[in-house]
Amino acid sequence: MAGLRPLTPELAAVAVSECNEQQTERGEFIVTLQIWIGKLPYLKARTDERLLLAFLRRCRFSVEAAKRRIDNYYSLRNDFPEVLRSRQVDEALLQQFDRGIHVIPTRPVSPQGPRVIISQFCKIDPKQSNPREAFKLLFILLELLALECDNASVSGIFFVVDARDVTMEQMLQYDPFLLKKTFMLVDQCMPLRFAEIHLVNMISSGQKIFNFVTSFLPAKLPFKFVVHKKSEDLYKHLPPEAMTIEYGGNNGYQAEALDYWRSKLLEYKDYLAEDSQYCTNEKLRVGLANAWASGELSGTSGSFRKLEVD
Repeated sequence: MAGLRPLTPELAAVAVSECNEQQTERGEFIVTLQIWIGKLPYLKARTDERLLLAFLRRCRFSVEAAKRRIDNYYSLRNDFPEVLRSRQVDEALLQQFDRGIHVIPTRPVSPQGPRVIISQFCKIDPKQSNPREAFKLLFILLELLALECDNASVSGIFFVVDARDVTMEQMLQYDPFLLKKTFMLVDQCMPLRFAEIHLVNMISSGQKIFNFVTSFLPAKLPFKFVVHKKSEDLYKHLPPEAMTIEYGGNNGYQAEALDYWRSKLLEYKDYLAEDSQYCTNEKLRVGLANAWASGELSGTSGSFRKLEVD
């Protein structure tokens, strides 16, 4: 697979200000992480330079912070296997993808801006699938973005969750523990940063369930999270042109975006098939237990009081 890509001047400027990145030094930092991974008997982690660069950008080029995040990313796989393990690109995954549950529009918000992901959870068939399968697909796509797209690793992700036509049957599948694990994955493990999360078109009858399940998340969130009463309010936060034509933008049709990322899933089929070997063997870890083994994911403390509503 391809190596590191040079950044455009606009994106390079953002990489310096937001990620503390110096392009002349990034190779040295990546080698440091590769050597560190190779010396740890308990950690089996990928050493792809593009993925490690994404971790470094997420951590503002702090090698120690990147080490913690990489460790977290692979150790959580033992405790969150339904989302982070068995990531084969098989017929079941492709059928789910083809339903359009997650759409990545063709272009970023701007030449130096974040990438947009639109998740349409109404397209989950509760009789054939479940939110864990949808989250598994989402985090596969996020890892591919970390490998393929510098806008995503430098400027982050603008995540739009469209709750239009989501039924109560679908809403009731989102248990608090699933959402808490997912939050921990986003907050402490992922090589990408969620810049903003926007929920649009929430049905009124689902608001109480949404408030309940999100009450188990921390009060202070590392990203902006806004619930919009009207979908049009989303465009106070990003230009309409960043969205697909179906949402009133001019960022291509959803079918075009799905075709492109379907081809990427097939391109990475072998990469993902071998993914189950990458994790941690906690029996070989010396010193403090990882955060998940020490119970950080247990309990239900926290509140969602910081959530904004337009």
